[in-house]
Amino acid sequence: MSLNLRIGIIGFGRMGKAIAIGLAKAGIDKGSIAINDKLLEAIEDARSKGFKIYTNVKDLASYSDVIIIAVKPGDVENVARNLREIAKNKTIVSIAALVKLSILKEILPEANIYRAMPNIAVEVNKGFIALAPEDKRNMEVENIFRLLGDIEWVNEDTLDILTFYSASTPAIVVELYDVFLLSALKAGLPYNIARKAITNVFQGIANLVQIKDVSTVRDSVITPKGVTIRAIEKLYIYGVKQTLLKALNDAFEEYNHLLKEKT
Repeated sequence: MSLNLRIGIIGFGRMGKAIAIGLAKAGIDKGSIAINDKLLEAIEDARSKGFKIYTNVKDLASYSDVIIIAVKPGDVENVARNLREIAKNKTIVSIAALVKLSILKEILPEANIYRAMPNIAVEVNKGFIALAPEDKRNMEVENIFRLLGDIEWVNEDTLDILTFYSASTPAIVVELYDVFLLSALKAGLPYNIARKAITNVFQGIANLVQIKDVSTVRDSVITPKGVTIRAIEKLYIYGVKQTLLKALNDAFEEYNHLLKEKT
């Protein structure tokens, strides 16, 4: 597939790498995906995967039609300053949490600035990506991220909330997956069968709840005095659902406090 776009990614850490790999899996020529990183090992990793390499940020920016800033939040402003001289009319997308559009626009007033909040599943083209600002949609940005999964244009406040619920929570979901896997192993299932079964449960239910509400899915499995109702009863007896809900709410409040400190 060709978008007739040259894409530059500054930062080849976990998310920058996931984006690059996802774009390549979607059919984008690796030769049109340029990578820059300050770490030599990251550059060598990108080179070994066949991506175009620029050791100088300004050279990457000059080459690229769309520049994705995929560095840690604390490094974003410094990267933006390095782009200032050649940012005029460039499309620049930051995927960093907590760094507001207003900050980037102040540093790069002549660039077209956007924020994206992907999650790690972009590596397998199954991510969810929030894009902002909603009132300034850009087809180049949309077409790039649509290759990586589902997208939604939102206002910046919504994007900041999704940073927690979409970008961070995959780590929690995988912990839940691990609980199911460990329980299956304790019950005596062979590892490869347990992993396949649990993986398919998570994938299948994710698809099912897109067309049915949660209670409908649950009630379709429960039978009187059956195995499922006994397992659900244990979740309530042990307070699993309540505890997890409280943990998520408390974690979000901590994140929201940090977000307010940054604004």
